Amino acid sequence: MSLAPIVMFVYNRADHFKKTVEALSKCNEAKDSELFIFSDGAKNSENESKVQAVRNEIKELQKQNLFHNITVFESPVNKGLAKSVIDGVTEIINRFGKVIVVEDDSVTDKSFLSFMNLCLDYYKDENRVGSVAGYTPVLDFSPDYNYDVFFSYRSCSSAWATWQDRWQSIDWELNEISDFYKSPALIQKLNLNGSDRFIRLYRQTKGNGSSWSVRFGAHLVKNDYLTVYPKYSYVMNIGCDESGVHSTTDDAKRMYVDLNNAISSPKMVDVFIDNDIQKLLKKHYSYGFVSDVKKFLYTCFIVIKERLKG
Repeated sequence: MSLAPIVMFVYNRADHFKKTVEALSKCNEAKDSELFIFSDGAKNSENESKVQAVRNEIKELQKQNLFHNITVFESPVNKGLAKSVIDGVTEIINRFGKVIVVEDDSVTDKSFLSFMNLCLDYYKDENRVGSVAGYTPVLDFSPDYNYDVFFSYRSCSSAWATWQDRWQSIDWELNEISDFYKSPALIQKLNLNGSDRFIRLYRQTKGNGSSWSVRFGAHLVKNDYLTVYPKYSYVMNIGCDESGVHSTTDDAKRMYVDLNNAISSPKMVDVFIDNDIQKLLKKHYSYGFVSDVKKFLYTCFIVIKERLKG
């Protein structure tokens, strides 16, 4: 099994980066893995010193021989996370055919790389699987669920992996968004594991969002791809401390996991959908009945308005 390259995106949080890379380096596969770090440029003068602090930490990291090789890309301008991820993943995945992606606020278990590489190898020819997730929220699994992984139509954005053939045809400009307006079933599938997803996708088309992940997730759903998740998370997000652009302490509580539960030697299974788990995910990523009803009505309004336009 060839190890996938690791791609990491960093900006202005040196402390988070240090914790992330320290944990990642403890994986057994780290010493044999290529690490590519994309460092975004400062958005304004206030962030220049913080960005430089991260880049100084990267230089120190390069001296420690914790990975097989470390390649750094320093952007002279601020591209933003979405463009950084799209451009960076595309460049590396076109060279290697697969990638493992880690953001700079994701502390990983020592079995993280083993799990991600195992899934990339096992499911590479499975045309129902479009990506691999390293993070799983705390879910109340049935005592009868004895598998180490499960499958979902919701993709993961904090620590994940995919293959070139799943990535290369993504409609980043959302030129085919009308396919969702025409298909209630497609919207239903997109919202199967969280009522927030279609509205976020729609806002992206109106310039009210800059998310690579919502576009990637829509691409997977449209092509009937699933994401394979570990039963227990290999990743703990440490960025929801209000230090990032889209993070709050409430998010930190919702995303908390205990990495001690991570399975060191997980067993892969053939693709199947467990309906009970889909309901657990929807409950986790939704905000109650009233919120779901409001989002449903707004979704109906969007669809009717866009259909009348077309």
